[in-house]
Amino acid sequence: MASDLLQVNCDICNDVAHEPYIECCECDVNICSACFSSGKEKDAHKNDHKYAIRRNDFPLFESCNWSAKEECKLLSSLSTYGYGNWEEISKSVHTRTKLECQEHYKKYYIEKVQYDELKLIPETEQSLFPKPLTPYLYNKEMSNNPPRNNQSDQLLAGYNAYRSEFELSYDHNAENIFNFEDGYTDDEDDECMDALKISLVNALNTRLKERQRRYNIIKNHGLIMPNKLLSWLKGFDMTLLRIKSEKLLSFMQFMTGMQFDAFIESLNLEEELFSKIIRLIEYRKNGIKTLYSAKLFMQLKQHKEIANKEQKFSTHVMQKKFDSQSPVKSKLWFGNVMKRNRKTSIPLDIMDLPGFHLLSDSEKTLCSMIRLIPYNYLEIKKLLLAENNKIGFLRLLDARRIIKIDVNKTRKIYDYLLAEGFISKP
Repeated sequence: MASDLLQVNCDICNDVAHEPYIECCECDVNICSACFSSGKEKDAHKNDHKYAIRRNDFPLFESCNWSAKEECKLLSSLSTYGYGNWEEISKSVHTRTKLECQEHYKKYYIEKVQYDELKLIPETEQSLFPKPLTPYLYNKEMSNNPPRNNQSDQLLAGYNAYRSEFELSYDHNAENIFNFEDGYTDDEDDECMDALKISLVNALNTRLKERQRRYNIIKNHGLIMPNKLLSWLKGFDMTLLRIKSEKLLSFMQFMTGMQFDAFIESLNLEEELFSKIIRLIEYRKNGIKTLYSAKLFMQLKQHKEIANKEQKFSTHVMQKKFDSQSPVKSKLWFGNVMKRNRKTSIPLDIMDLPGFHLLSDSEKTLCSMIRLIPYNYLEIKKLLLAENNKIGFLRLLDARRIIKIDVNKTRKIYDYLLAEGFISKP
């Protein structure tokens, strides 16, 4: 709220000296009514000095019902809130409405100025413009580290990295308000033209501030460099997974860059701790109680997995060699062309992967055979079930359209969900 220019404090008790108050004519001391009536003295001031009674309920202008106190409140609030913010100005004046403040200032301070001294009052930047203006068409500090060597990408919010500016600014026609035909002649009122020019400048400033506000949103929420953001999210593929991290991008509109970084890092830490808990549970099931035993267990487990892979590979090679030497299986089919056996993939160990504890035994087997991370399978299952509940059935073609993975894996997931009764055919 604007400060009262006429408010004075009592020099004896230091409280606010409400009107009417006493002013000493000899030592220039202000005294409240209570201190004056009790005859208090301080320093060089004596209670027998000449005095004057001060009050500010007299009008400053002829044929005006505004008191000097209201005039000072009006001018003080104007210097604080700026010209045009009559709602706040009327709240500061208290005794006048918004329309009364506007009409009074326009009449006695702009149109019919009765005193020449009022024309000498300096205009401050705060009184003319309550908020700082945008000095340039584009903010020089829009991006401290803009992307370089990128192709023209529509996802960059129209940002041109080579010029460090936006190719098409928001409300790019804002400056066109000055492109009017100047039909003004010398006979016209200069004050009206000046008022029109001031109004146009204020309108331009308002539109430029809105443009700047939108640019700040693009900058603060990481919308100017989405490619860099997606490359940063790749570091969380082992914990949050790509499907989950891309869904979390919608929270960027409610957070700043630092807040979103802390949010993602906290989720990443949660997933890491959860994976460690799953690993500790596995250690406990195998009777391991020390860290050294756990380290030895993981080494032996890795050696066992490598040995199993080598054994399966050797078995596959021996089987292939046997099939090539067998007189029955070496027959030529389809025009003397041998039918090639497709190489089978080795099942994936999903014990320590996120989402393993949420799977049933049959789902664990399915994810291991098709080499799919449990968390990804759960997201795919959720999408397919949602589509099935939406239209009442699900076709294999729709499933392949929804999930962009290998078509063979999609077919196996579709057949499994269909056999378990999760989805239904049309």
